[in-house]
Amino acid sequence: MVVRRVRWRSPVWLARFLAEALLLAGWVLLGVILLRLGRASASAAPPVWAQALVMFGALAGHMVSRRWLWPVASPSVRPLAEIPTDSSSDSLRLDAAVEQGRGEERLRIAQDLHDDIGARLLTLMYQAPTPDMEEYIRHTLQDLKTLTRGLAAPSHRLSAAAAEWKRDLNHRLELAGCELVWEMQADEDVDLSMVQWSALTRILRELVSNAISHAHARQLRVNLTLAGNLLTLRVSDNGFGRAPELWSHGLGLGGVRKRVKQLEGQVNWRELSPQGICCEVVVPSFIGAVPAAQRSH
Repeated sequence: MVVRRVRWRSPVWLARFLAEALLLAGWVLLGVILLRLGRASASAAPPVWAQALVMFGALAGHMVSRRWLWPVASPSVRPLAEIPTDSSSDSLRLDAAVEQGRGEERLRIAQDLHDDIGARLLTLMYQAPTPDMEEYIRHTLQDLKTLTRGLAAPSHRLSAAAAEWKRDLNHRLELAGCELVWEMQADEDVDLSMVQWSALTRILRELVSNAISHAHARQLRVNLTLAGNLLTLRVSDNGFGRAPELWSHGLGLGGVRKRVKQLEGQVNWRELSPQGICCEVVVPSFIGAVPAAQRSH
């Protein structure tokens, strides 16, 4: 049933009302004429059943002719998928606005870090009382520059990010007297999201810090592989680490697990023979996946 609001003051509806009134009057007049023709005498009154039959016939004729003159157009039924809706376009605009807001906020934070913290570190570096302190501040300043560049960029190519990781790790390991062996193999050079770049950067830094500070390693090997949609990161050292299952879960290991969880991957540590520790990070769906941390925003 279709309920429509009729505008009776519209010229179209006024003309249709008059036409239907004339049509009904015509059917009533035809019924009266037939009734008079059927009487035995002009003075005799027609019976009640004959009058009712004439009126019923007039109404029936009016309804039939009315539907013939003005057929009711049945509303066309369209599939739900074909009905135009603004929800999808609104969702796309909302996603674009949210992503733009994220980018602007990251850029603002990166600029504040560079202008404020960077300037203070630079001043401290020139006023460092010892060469070791100066080198430490220089290294911290370099880490800050890497962080701000990463925050300012909306995405990172895997090849460019890997080159930056290698350069950063090599610089840190050289200062500690540790050798870096870097191995990388990728089927394609993909774009890393901000969450992916940030997570992998912090995972590598934390594992290198553990190898230098706790294991006192002399060599560290990094193997990064992207085969299809599977990302595998192995960081192994020849230090004095033992029995990773007995390690206390401090901020370092907890931070690594948190970053791997953001990538929806798995991480495990195992002891190497004759010495050393290997950390393996596996992300089964790396390409095209939306990290959990990004979905939660």
